[in-house]
Amino acid sequence: MKRFFLVLIAAAFICNTYAQGCSDAGFCSLKYTAADVNKNNISLGNVSGIADGQTFVNATYISYARQLSKRLVWDTKVTANYASGALANNFNVGDAVTNISVNVWQNKTKNNLFTALAGVKIPLTAANDKAGGKPLPMAYQASLGTYDLLLGGSFVTTKWEFTNAWQIPLTKQNKNTFIEEYSVSNDFPSTNNFKRRADVLVRAAYNIKKPGCKFSFKPNLLAIYHLGKDSFEDIYAKRQQLDGSDGLTLNANIIAKYAISNANSIELSVAAPFLVREVRPDGLTRVFTAGVEYKISF
Repeated sequence: MKRFFLVLIAAAFICNTYAQGCSDAGFCSLKYTAADVNKNNISLGNVSGIADGQTFVNATYISYARQLSKRLVWDTKVTANYASGALANNFNVGDAVTNISVNVWQNKTKNNLFTALAGVKIPLTAANDKAGGKPLPMAYQASLGTYDLLLGGSFVTTKWEFTNAWQIPLTKQNKNTFIEEYSVSNDFPSTNNFKRRADVLVRAAYNIKKPGCKFSFKPNLLAIYHLGKDSFEDIYAKRQQLDGSDGLTLNANIIAKYAISNANSIELSVAAPFLVREVRPDGLTRVFTAGVEYKISF
């Protein structure tokens, strides 16, 4: 089974298709945090990738997790985003993501655990940044500009992790005003008064770690299904659906972690998609992503 995962991940990087990455940082990197000896955890992270129109995107975040009880953990994260490409260089704060994890069930040997999660993603910008007075497409925006409800569950064994999550827009519409007909580039679809549909996520991961070794590896497969067609208002103020914006995206990801000490660790991750949707108007398209996170516990 380990070889199966590694072959799939290798295939994703060999694939030469320009493709879609994960839904967004708030959705794909949710922390189903189990209760731990250390009650406080602070993480600093950075994720880079290439978006539509060869736009370079660099996202940073800081997160804080607090164990509230033996079964309850609160986690919150704030993001920021820098995008650089042919249209502009743009930096802005992104989102605040906050959630509660509850250890619902654990067996007597403590090697099987089911955790439930609920949270919200709060936009810190309305996705309406401009450059030189001209609207920028979603690939240059630091946030989707919508309030989202996040729900999920995770089942963990000694080796395996299975995760399911939902990202449901509570406000359907952001304030982006980009219209393709008025742009010098045709690399980006129109997203004027953009309305985005919900997503459902399923992830399967396999933990590889030898006893006494400070290194661990976690190859995983991540499937995201977009539950409907996104839409925008055209130059005549008529709402148009974006054909091909619904459907399945399948991503391969591998995470390598090094435990510096009992209270400090560093984590590296790379990911790439190999099954994609035809259209990704939300600007979250990625050829690949590479990230690093430093975590301290106390």
